[in-house]
Amino acid sequence: MRKIILLLIFGLIFLVSAAFAAYNMSDVTVNYYFGELTIPLSVLVAMSMLAGVIIGAVILLFSTMKLRYENRRLQSKLSVSEQEINSLRILPIKDAH
Repeated sequence: MRKIILLLIFGLIFLVSAAFAAYNMSDVTVNYYFGELTIPLSVLVAMSMLAGVIIGAVILLFSTMKLRYENRRLQSKLSVSEQEINSLRILPIKDAH
């Protein structure tokens, strides 16, 4: 059921994107520092969205790497603490009386 809903959502997004591209075929001039580029508006919007997805993926990758590093550090700290607890459990109890 989940696959069917996902397929319907992607199909709807595709139809909306195709309609957007069909209605926005007029050329747009993009001026940037070294020159200018004339492309259809729908291509410009698609390129902007793709750039946003790539930037978001890179940011997500860096934050995930940071969390993985922190997880490894805490796992090693936990391991050392568990070893210390186990070694203390082995020691006999000394009675002061």
